[in-house]
Parts: sequence; structure tokens; C-alpha cells
Amino acid sequence: MKIPADLLAEKNYDGARLLEITDKKVIELKKEIETYQPIAKPHLDKMAELGKQLDPHYTKIRELDAEKEKIKKEMQPTLDAFNAELKHMEEVQQKTDILKDKIRVIISKLLEKELGEFESAKELRPDEKTEKLYVEIIDEIEEKVKAIRMVKAKK
Repeated sequence: MKIPADLLAEKNYDGARLLEITDKKVIELKKEIETYQPIAKPHLDKMAELGKQLDPHYTKIRELDAEKEKIKKEMQPTLDAFNAELKHMEEVQQKTDILKDKIRVIISKLLEKELGEFESAKELRPDEKTEKLYVEIIDEIEEKVKAIRMVKAKK
């Protein structure tokens, strides 16, 4: 569509149009709003006064935010390197978690007949001197009693 340039020229601008609203409900509500202006004015004045007092604080905050952004930019390369290492560690952790789960299943089968009714295998511990592996066995009842006593001792 081609519109002639003289049709869009500023000389043809009329500005905004005004349409009269004659609805009584709108007029009543507008008058009711106006009754709140004297109530609101002192609060607005006080807010303006307090706003002037707050301005220096907001200026300081903006300065600190700018400093914060500068520090973030400085640390970003190190943070990126850290996150890359973290990603590799998470991959290793996932692989070791799979192996630990396999060990747990094997140990629970090995100790099935060895454990008492309220005992459970807690942790696999290597003995560095003898290079043997040991499983820590805990008594669930004993642990629960200890926990209850600790709670009562804190009271």
C-alpha cells in the first residue's frame, strides 16, 4: 500500500480526540475518587520527603551493584573453570554411585544370615594397615535410644 507523504504530514495531525462520557455511574465513581485526594495528599507529601532522604541510599546501592557486577566479571573465568571441574566430578560421582550400589547389594546378601533382627550394615571401611575391608554393623535400637537421649539432653 502506498500512502501519499502529504497525507501523513504533521499539518494533517489533529491530536487526540475527546469523547464526552455521560454515564451517571462513571461520573459518581469519578467524584468519589476525588474525595480521596485530600486524604492522600499528606501521605504523598510525606512520601516525597522520605524519598529525598532515601535517594542517597539508593545511589550507594547502585554503586555497590556496579562493584558487584565488576567482581562477577573478574571471577567469571575462574567460576567457569570450577563449573567444568564440577561437571567432571559429577560424572565420576555417578559412576562411583553405581559401583557403591552394587557393593551394597552384594554385602547385604553376604551378611543376610550374619545380622541380628535389629542390626544393619552401615558403612564399608578399609583397614589401611592390613588392606582388608570391614563393614560397620549398627544396632538400630541402640541408635534410636541414643537419638532419643540426645533430644532429651538438649531440653
